[in-house]
Amino acid sequence: MAEMSGAEPELRRLGESLLAQVRSIAALVTPAAVIPDSALPAAPEVAEWTDPLRYRFSLRAQTALPAEVPADEAVRRTVEAFAAGGFDIAEERRAGTVAARIVVTGNRDGFRIDVRVWPETGDVVYAGATPALALRAPQTTELPEPVRTRATVEPGHVLCYECDGLGWCPACGGRGWVLDHAGVRQPCPECREQRVCPICRGAGQLQIARLRPAERAFYPELAGRPAGEDES
Repeated sequence: MAEMSGAEPELRRLGESLLAQVRSIAALVTPAAVIPDSALPAAPEVAEWTDPLRYRFSLRAQTALPAEVPADEAVRRTVEAFAAGGFDIAEERRAGTVAARIVVTGNRDGFRIDVRVWPETGDVVYAGATPALALRAPQTTELPEPVRTRATVEPGHVLCYECDGLGWCPACGGRGWVLDHAGVRQPCPECREQRVCPICRGAGQLQIARLRPAERAFYPELAGRPAGEDES
């Protein structure tokens, strides 16, 4: 699959922009906090299991509220910082089994930044993600070469009625996954991600003497021959 020109540098630029935005917000909410460069991973992660895959950078940094800044003040500062940056803002107060937290979320141009504040402990977590980008161009899916053909099927065997000699799962072409209606990768229900044909288990052929009556019905040329007869 061919790489898309400029996609990786652009995704890296988005990651660096995310880090800069989080640092700008943290400077207002927790001024003494240091968001290190290491908060941004060295490599992106898969964001959407589409074809082609789409990637994003995400980051997470944990710090604490200054002693003189109560949780509600930190939330107010967060909302102001998001508003100044032109973010769409949502606030949610969540009850927890250990401690409750307040989550303020900002969304803008595909970026998402969460500021999570724990009033009881004073912990603050900054988390964010960039827009998702495809790094490689779509590629036309081509089936692999069949492992058996009518010319290479072994004596006493017939081509598999399910895959017609392909050997690989005909539903997914040996990839182990298929795309759903939204274009997202899902495990192939036919082979259960094992990639090979679920009937011949990758052989591309079936032994005639072992065919069940229902399976023999797929082969009109076998009509009238005893089921246990060794075909050659």
